[in-house]
Amino acid sequence: MTLTVRLSPHLRQQLDSYCKTRRVTKTHVITELLSDHLSSASKSGKTPYQLAREFGVIGSFSSGKGDLAENRKQYLVEKLRAKHSR
Repeated sequence: MTLTVRLSPHLRQQLDSYCKTRRVTKTHVITELLSDHLSSASKSGKTPYQLAREFGVIGSFSSGKGDLAENRKQYLVEKLRAKHSR
């Protein structure tokens, strides 16, 4: 399979230099990097939700309103009325 990747000039220069120094092809380097990256990503077996939960991204911003998802329209209307009544 042929794959085209756009690299910044700086990254392209680094890749060229790396390949010349080690006497390997660009294809070899990219294939190895992708293989390593994909195998390590699949080893964790965690979903994006699980990772976000572990990093504390989900639920980190509390509104103090437990029914915000169900009553979002009502809260939005109240907020807009308060803003425009000034």
